[in-house]
Amino acid sequence: LQFAEVARRQGCVVIDNSSAFRMDPDIPLVIPEINGDILETHRGIIANPNCSTVVALMGLYPLHKRFGLKRFIASTYQAVSGAGTAGVAELEEQTKALLAEEPQQPKPDSIFPHPIAYNLIPHIDDFREDGYTKEELKMRNESRKILGQPELKVSCTCVRVPVYRAHSISINAEFEAPVNVPDARTALEDFPGIELWDLPNALRYPMPVNYTEKEVCGVGRIRVDHVLKHGLAIWVVGDQLWKGAALNALQIAESLIERKCLRFM
Repeated sequence: LQFAEVARRQGCVVIDNSSAFRMDPDIPLVIPEINGDILETHRGIIANPNCSTVVALMGLYPLHKRFGLKRFIASTYQAVSGAGTAGVAELEEQTKALLAEEPQQPKPDSIFPHPIAYNLIPHIDDFREDGYTKEELKMRNESRKILGQPELKVSCTCVRVPVYRAHSISINAEFEAPVNVPDARTALEDFPGIELWDLPNALRYPMPVNYTEKEVCGVGRIRVDHVLKHGLAIWVVGDQLWKGAALNALQIAESLIERKCLRFM
């Protein structure tokens, strides 16, 4: 917090990848492909969204433009590298120990609250009184701000999975207008930063192994939802260390240069 403001006062543009500024109403929260135009009114500090929010909205925004997003339900499958290098090391150590049939002892400095190898943990960040975690509310709050829809209804469940890299998100979304799969495919195909990978009969759908160290996000499993009115179900995968973090920040910087809006004082 203190260094960002010091840099800003000296005329430097700060692109912050923490959660410190994301919900500040005076600071833009940016995914360049979606709301890059707001960079033209920045005041020196720009916030990078949470990784799972970026991946989800890359898949949802083209559909929002076509059909008008009303609400969505998301279930995230988040890689251990989202918890840092220690998370990767913990998965590797536990996997090796299990394969060697070595006894597992709980460690006081463990990154995760339960074993992650061969397991899923429906718990990322702290729980609130309403039963949701802070990570799950980031999806709702950040989506509202980025899309400019303060009343957008979002329900999210975040799950840590034994995958090294790239987050996967299952989304069931309801739209204002009637939906159909061909138009959804067209909207996604035409959107920069998205790769449509949706040939389920040929066993082609996005997976973390395909999108690790890949700049684009993959979308597949597109189908009409059987529960929601005007609903679509989609599956989105993206490298949370690249598009979900560092790459998005670089794209913000590139957009600032292209728009000639680095100066703000």
